[in-house]
Amino acid sequence: MSVISHNSAVPIDWITNALPSKLGTIQQVETVKQRPWSQVYQIKTEYGIAYFKICGLDHWQEVSLLRWLMPQAIMPDVFALDIEQGWILIADGGILLRELPNLKAQDSNLATLLSNYARLQQRSLEHIGELLAMPLPNRRLGQIPYLVQQLLNTGTRQGWLDKELSKQVLDTLPTLEQLGSKLSGTPYATALDHGDLHTGNILFKQNQLHICDWGDACITHPFCSLLPLVETVMGSQYSTLAFSKIVNTDWVNAYLQAWNTFAPMETLQMESQQALCIALLLRALNIAYAIQHADVATLTRWSHSVTNYLSQWVQVEPLVS
Repeated sequence: MSVISHNSAVPIDWITNALPSKLGTIQQVETVKQRPWSQVYQIKTEYGIAYFKICGLDHWQEVSLLRWLMPQAIMPDVFALDIEQGWILIADGGILLRELPNLKAQDSNLATLLSNYARLQQRSLEHIGELLAMPLPNRRLGQIPYLVQQLLNTGTRQGWLDKELSKQVLDTLPTLEQLGSKLSGTPYATALDHGDLHTGNILFKQNQLHICDWGDACITHPFCSLLPLVETVMGSQYSTLAFSKIVNTDWVNAYLQAWNTFAPMETLQMESQQALCIALLLRALNIAYAIQHADVATLTRWSHSVTNYLSQWVQVEPLVS
């Protein structure tokens, strides 16, 4: 049977050689997602499914990161990596968490996943230099005010960022610097952050959850990882004004409990509230980084997400100043 593929950029020979023999031959290749920063394809075989990803130039570090992560059981099996080409071939990880009919039923699995993820972040504490050399984006707390200023300059120059909002964010930078300085004083303030850990990047299979898509990973405060998940799990109940309630949910507590050897839970909960606030700016930076070389249409489509996170930060900043 000939392979049906809708994209000539997919290296069929490379994928064929990398697939486990138990999956048989490739039957069809279908596009799952095409973004300026990556392309994802579903590889249908005789006896199963795999996924192939082409990383964009600004996201090639994901390949090196996956190689570093491979000993961990926190993600689907990796079949093959090509650092020079930016190619990733992984096993089918199952159903997206957001597509499950009863998300509440996954609370226990989510708590287990977050505990394992926290331990992975703790492992990264001793490998920051190695991770930055991949190179993962450096968004350590002390860097964020400078990166935000760069973002404001770029957004206003390109015309997609309102000048009044830019000024409002600029006025909050002293608060950001103070908050970052306060959180930087702990031995766990700089760690690996998935960068986009939400219910669309968590997979369910055989009653276990795994994390996929590490393309937005960076180095920053570990607790910032919680924001994308909070947004998608909480849904309409999510509010930047209710972070104090959010950090008391069972699955957030399970995550923080894994850090309990570093500090008391009361301290961890307070720091997680503060990190969630800073994470609003990190989300803006992540998206801006992903679209930095995008065409006008893509910039128009995604820039509103950047301004939305900047606006949320302006809203919550008085509560943390």
